Amino acid sequence: MAFDLTVAKRMARASDVAYYIGAAGGTTTCGFYGDVGFVKETPLALVSKTINAALVGTTATEVIVAFRGTLAINTKDTDGLADSILDWGNDAEAVLDERPYTTGSVHHGFADSLDQIWDQLAPAISAQVQKSGLPVVFTGHSKGGALASLGALRLEHELGISASDVYTFASPRPGNSQFARDYNVHFPDHWRVEYADDLVPHLPSGLMLLSLLAQVNPRFSHLSSRGYSPVGNLRFIDWDGVMNSGDSFVLDIKRLDHFAKLAAAGQLVKVANDHSLEKAYLPNLT
Repeated sequence: MAFDLTVAKRMARASDVAYYIGAAGGTTTCGFYGDVGFVKETPLALVSKTINAALVGTTATEVIVAFRGTLAINTKDTDGLADSILDWGNDAEAVLDERPYTTGSVHHGFADSLDQIWDQLAPAISAQVQKSGLPVVFTGHSKGGALASLGALRLEHELGISASDVYTFASPRPGNSQFARDYNVHFPDHWRVEYADDLVPHLPSGLMLLSLLAQVNPRFSHLSSRGYSPVGNLRFIDWDGVMNSGDSFVLDIKRLDHFAKLAAAGQLVKVANDHSLEKAYLPNLT
């Protein structure tokens, strides 16, 4: 299906609900819970193990699979930023790994995160699809977006259930270029939403970002590009709040130039805020 802004807003809100898995009071304490439209007849299936979590919920129009993301970027100083970036890339875990559900190679850390919850998650998805007869939509913010991509492909490979759409927000790159080509054939209706100076969608790093990061902090100088590629169709919300479509080399350069200027000026809080689902993405999905 074509990109639908109304659906995108609901998926972003569902992604926010996923952050409340395990929180005091539960998922219903999320301010956006009522806006997603979960039906009362089918309770949410909540899956959680260590730092990984996801929910499965039925609405009037689809079964939503939403993955929880990770912690916010540390903006106290450049060393704090360095720690956060290395964490986002999972540093050593950013090695590429082969998995049976794709012909390409995927991020080892993200794939392992999916493994931890898959045995509970897959039957929960299957049960709600069988009960409702509705299509499945995968979504997630940040790391949750990468897991949504891997999860959609794995569900199709193992259970023959294909997601009708995938909406990700601020997602890091889940695999290499071969994985991206394979994935995009299976899921032409993946919509990858990214915002202004959010750094996470550039991770794990490409060559241009690696050069820039080495200038920001020498701790990045040992990193090397492993051929990671984004997946899906880009919807980029620019610095004026305007949504643009399509990847381009010129846009990549412009985005990295913006980040370079922020880093040079020590405006690291802006980088963190631009990654926030509640502060950046949800208010600008208009």
